[in-house]
Amino acid sequence: MNKSIKIFLNYILSPLLFAWLVYNVYDEIVQQKDLPIYLQTLYLEINQKSFLLLFFLVVFMFIQWLVEAVKWQLLLKQLIDLPFRKAVFMIFTGISFSIATPNRFGEFIGRVMHLPKAIQLQGTGYTFVGNFAQLIATCIAGSLGIYFLQPQLTDASSPTIASIVSIFRYLGPVITLFCLFIYFKSALFFSWIAQIKLFRNWKDKLVQLSQLSTNLLLQLLFLSLLRYCIFLIQYGLIFEVTDIGVSFTETCMGISVMLFWLAVLPTISLVELGLRWQLSILLFAPFTSNVFGLTMSITLVWALNMIIPAGIGLVLLFFNKLSKY
Repeated sequence: MNKSIKIFLNYILSPLLFAWLVYNVYDEIVQQKDLPIYLQTLYLEINQKSFLLLFFLVVFMFIQWLVEAVKWQLLLKQLIDLPFRKAVFMIFTGISFSIATPNRFGEFIGRVMHLPKAIQLQGTGYTFVGNFAQLIATCIAGSLGIYFLQPQLTDASSPTIASIVSIFRYLGPVITLFCLFIYFKSALFFSWIAQIKLFRNWKDKLVQLSQLSTNLLLQLLFLSLLRYCIFLIQYGLIFEVTDIGVSFTETCMGISVMLFWLAVLPTISLVELGLRWQLSILLFAPFTSNVFGLTMSITLVWALNMIIPAGIGLVLLFFNKLSKY
């Protein structure tokens, strides 16, 4: 991509889109007539239980990234015996690099930069495989969520939104099956890549990526689904703290569709937060009118899962550099 285009997208278009999304959410919030009553009630109801739920929210943040570290360790086991502590370090530094790149593309760099140069190409491929397993988990949950959520959205939304939802109800399973086919037939994909002239010098390394066993792929998919369940629990906990009146079943449906749509939209982290607000308002409209509580909850979970780990990754990088001097 041309450098001037990158500058335009990152420093002009993205902030403008984010500002527009913020304005739309602000407009929704100021129309919430019972906002002062809600804030007063929320303040009065903050108690020991709320702090305990927030504590578990933080604990689950670390657990879900530790699960990702297990996935990374399993993948690299084909190449090196990676200590779990080093795997966790690479995961957090990957988050630091991903935070400002489209669809978190920088995660590849943040992870593989710590690998020996001889296996960095395979490391990049393994990052793709692990992320693809997580995408499949998102597609499976999103397809189920939109199937059960469609009747409520059709009644509560505009005809245009209802049509989009109906399309995704049938498109979701197709995307999921297509991704599953690519995932379990990854040998064909990497073998094809190895034939391209540009990659012929790395043919032997690419062929290694095509030798992942079905058992390993199933393990990765199971861990991805487990990590996804942790996401849903996190949202359930924060909605309980903010008391927006949404059941855990409704939470699972709405969040699954939101994450599914975000997975297929090319965004960077700044704009992604604004999109999370807009999509959550749309998807939870049948269940709650508390826009402020909803967007606050979405922001807290996003910051907890992305901003704090990115900060941890930067600190780890800083101390790792110091230790080399």
